[in-house]
Amino acid sequence: MIITTASVESGISAEALAPRLREHRKSGVFRTVVVPPALETAVRDAGLAFIAVDAGAARTKSQFLGLLGRTLSFPSWFGRNWDALEDCLTDASWMPEPGLVIRVEGFHTYAQTDPDGFAILLDIFKTSAEYWRGEGKAFWVLFVGAPAADLELPVLIV
Repeated sequence: MIITTASVESGISAEALAPRLREHRKSGVFRTVVVPPALETAVRDAGLAFIAVDAGAARTKSQFLGLLGRTLSFPSWFGRNWDALEDCLTDASWMPEPGLVIRVEGFHTYAQTDPDGFAILLDIFKTSAEYWRGEGKAFWVLFVGAPAADLELPVLIV
């Protein structure tokens, strides 16, 4: 089932979403409209770690990467550049068992002010998800509240 606004309003449950989140082979970068409480419950029920990123104040690459670094508790050597982001996202020393769900909200400002940088960010998230699938761990990045016209990503399917 594709999660849409209508399915959320009709009661998509955490119980329906949790098994999908456990499937590391299907994890990746998606957009979703699942309301935060249901998403957080599903992540907890799936046994995964959960990190919420509110990027509403980020307008530049440096601001966005700094916010990610702080929110994801990256090491002190994180240099707010694309290579360092990819290095940190694929560093096994911090990846929780059996995986992680990152919810990103408020990304529209950065996506509009730096569309090329935002495209690179999406590519790095996708590459990181692919890496973790190969390691047998779920790595989900869910962009919340993203209309289809704003973000060319698949909708999370359960």
